[in-house]
Amino acid sequence: MKLHFVRHATPSDTAGSDFARTLTPFGEEEARVVGVALLKLGVRPDHILTSPLVRARQTAEIIARALVFGGEIEPIDELKNGPSTQSLLRLLNSYAEAREIILVGHMPSLAEHIAAMTGSGSAKEYPLGKGSVACIETEKPAIGGWRLLSLLHQSDLRQPAV
Repeated sequence: MKLHFVRHATPSDTAGSDFARTLTPFGEEEARVVGVALLKLGVRPDHILTSPLVRARQTAEIIARALVFGGEIEPIDELKNGPSTQSLLRLLNSYAEAREIILVGHMPSLAEHIAAMTGSGSAKEYPLGKGSVACIETEKPAIGGWRLLSLLHQSDLRQPAV
């Protein structure tokens, strides 16, 4: 199984609540860049899971359009900041048949999940800027049993060679 962790793109600083912050026009472009880069890399997700916060959902929707994804985008609380990696893995067990899953969420939780799942021990090793993507892979989903395949920032995703 491959997991593509995507940090949401740039949101507005103003909104009625943190939950409701929407993407800026620049953030919409960042999300489009992620989607186009993933398409060029041959990513074909079986599922797209997202934090329920508006900026993450919007990022997931833009990526899904770029990938011509025909499935449902599924909001899950495990991609908000705070839930444990164990709770995310428990949820992922219900997707055991999947080859590739895109997960759209927030920092610092995304880096914490990657660190725990790869057994690296330090979330600081995974500095996901807005609109960045990290890909990990495993044969057996478990803490420490994953390996990092790539960590791509917006500058990497915008390269024509991607």
